[in-house]
Amino acid sequence: MTKATTDLAEWLQRYGLGQYAQAFAENHIEYAVLPDLTEDDLEKLGITLGHRKKLLRAIDTLRAAGQASGTTGREAEFRQITVMFCDLVGSTQLSQKLDPEDLQKLIDLYRGECSTAIRRYEGQVARYFGDGVMAFFGWPRAHEDDGVRAVHAALEIVSAVTKISGPVTLASRVGVCSGPVVVGEIGDSRTPWSMDAVGETPNIAARLQTLGAPNTVLISESTRRLVSAAFDFQDLGPQELKGVTEPLHVYCVLAAKYSTSRFEAAHAGPLTPLVGRSTELSLLLDRWQKVKEADGQVTLLSGIPGVGKSRLLHELKLRIQQEPHFLLHHQCSPYHSQSAFFPVIEQIEHAAQLAAREANADKFAKLKAYLPRSTDSSVEPVLLIANLLSIPTENHRELSELTPQQIKNRTISTLVDMLLAFSVQRPTLCIFEDVHWLDPSTLELLELIISRIDHARVLLIVSCRPEFRPTWTTHANMTVHSLTRLSHTEVTAMIRDLLRGESMPQQLLDQIIEKADGVPLFIEELTSSTLSAPPRTRGNFKRTAQPALLQGSGDAE
Repeated sequence: MTKATTDLAEWLQRYGLGQYAQAFAENHIEYAVLPDLTEDDLEKLGITLGHRKKLLRAIDTLRAAGQASGTTGREAEFRQITVMFCDLVGSTQLSQKLDPEDLQKLIDLYRGECSTAIRRYEGQVARYFGDGVMAFFGWPRAHEDDGVRAVHAALEIVSAVTKISGPVTLASRVGVCSGPVVVGEIGDSRTPWSMDAVGETPNIAARLQTLGAPNTVLISESTRRLVSAAFDFQDLGPQELKGVTEPLHVYCVLAAKYSTSRFEAAHAGPLTPLVGRSTELSLLLDRWQKVKEADGQVTLLSGIPGVGKSRLLHELKLRIQQEPHFLLHHQCSPYHSQSAFFPVIEQIEHAAQLAAREANADKFAKLKAYLPRSTDSSVEPVLLIANLLSIPTENHRELSELTPQQIKNRTISTLVDMLLAFSVQRPTLCIFEDVHWLDPSTLELLELIISRIDHARVLLIVSCRPEFRPTWTTHANMTVHSLTRLSHTEVTAMIRDLLRGESMPQQLLDQIIEKADGVPLFIEELTSSTLSAPPRTRGNFKRTAQPALLQGSGDAE
C-alpha cells in the first residue's frame, strides 16, 4: 500500500468513513485527487447520500483550508470569471456573546451552507478568510451563464444562513463582480493549497459585500449586464469603494425573475415564423382534441438542443389560448436537478401569486384560494402543499406523526389529485419541460400522473433531450415523437424570413446552412449575427467574407 493510499485511508477514518477506503483504492483515487471529486463521482463509488454530503464538506475544507498535502499548483491563466465574496455579519459581536466552541460550530454550519449553494451551481470555493468565503464561477470550468449561477448561489446563501439553528440568528451579505483575472491554484506539498485570483475583480467583490445591509446581495455593473434578464434589481447608483479609483455603479439583487419557460425568458420580442413543424403542431392539436373528450394523452417530445421543442410548445399554447383551459407549465432547471419537486414548487408559487417577502399567513390564504376544491374535507392536502412550499402553519399536527417517506408519498398523491381536480373543471395542459434535468422526486410524480390520467381531460407533454430514456413509453395513450433537423428547403425558407427582404450572397447563405446543420436555434443566431455585423465585416451582403461566428462551433442549452 502506497503512502498516498495510507494518507487517504487515515483521512477517511478521521471523518468516520473508513469503510470507503477500499473503494477509493480500487478506483485509484489518491489524496491529491480529492479536490477534483464531485457528487456524481462519489455516487458512482456507491457512497450513500448522507456520507456523500459529509465527504463533500470535508473536501471543501481541504480545498480552502489547504490541507491537501500532495497537491501541486495549477499554472495561472488569464480568465474572465465571476467572483463571489460572502461574509458573516457581526462576527466580532458574536465572539463576545458565545463560547469559542459554540461560535466555531455556527461558523462551520455557515461555511457548509455556503459551500452547498456554491457547489450546486458548479462554482468553486476558493478560500475561507475567517468567516469570509471567496468563490469562483467560471474557473476551472467555465459555463455560458456563470454570472447567473453566482447570483443564484448568493441568494440561496443569504436565505439559508438565516435558517441555521443556534443560540443566535445569523445574517450574511454577499458581493459579486465579474471581470478579467489571473487565476490559478497556489500551494504545494510544503504550503497550504487553495485558489487565488489576481486583479481588480475579487477586490471589488469583497468591497461590495461590505456595503450591503444584512442578508443582501450586491453586484457590480459588469455582473448586472450578464444577468439582467434573470433577476430584479434595485439601482443603488454610483458608490465609492475603498481602493477603487472611480465610483462604481452598484445594484442590489431583489429576487430571481420567474419565467414560465426558458424559451419565453429568452424571447421577449417577436418571433420568426414557425417553419417545418406543421406536422408536429397538428399532432399536438389532435391530442388536445382527444383530451377535451376525456381521453387523457401523454406526448413525449425528444430532440437535440435548439431543435425547436420549446418553440413548438409555445405555438401550441398560442393556438389554444382562447379556449377555456388550465395551464400547468413546469420548467426543469439544470441548477436544481437534485432539489426535490423544484419545478412543481416554482409552478405553484407562480400560479398562486406567492411573493417571497409576504407574511406566511397571506401565503397560506393565497395557496388555499388557488388549490382546486375537493370533496375531501380533510385539511391534510393543503397542509401537504404548504409543507412542500415551506410555508409554516399552526395546524401541523396531522403531519407531525408521519414519517418523511409518508409525507413524500402523500404529497405526490395530492399533487396528482390536484391535477385531476383541475381537469374536472376545464381541460388541462400539463407541461414538464427539459425533464433530462428532472429531480428523482418529480420523476416519481410524473410516473404516477401518467398512470392515472387515462380518462381525464389532461394532455401531459414531456420534453427532453435524446439521452433521457423513460421507462413508461409503452402506455396505450402515449405518443413518442422525435424532432428532426430542418431540411435544406426549410432552412433556406427560415433564413429568408429572418432577412426580411434583404439580399444575401449565395455563398454566405450556404455557409450559414452548412454551419447551422438544420438546427433552428443555430440558424436564427447565425443569421442574426450576420445581419448585426458591421458593414465592413459582412460587406452589406455584397462581399462573401465568412462571418466570425461561422468560424467556430456552438452549442445551445
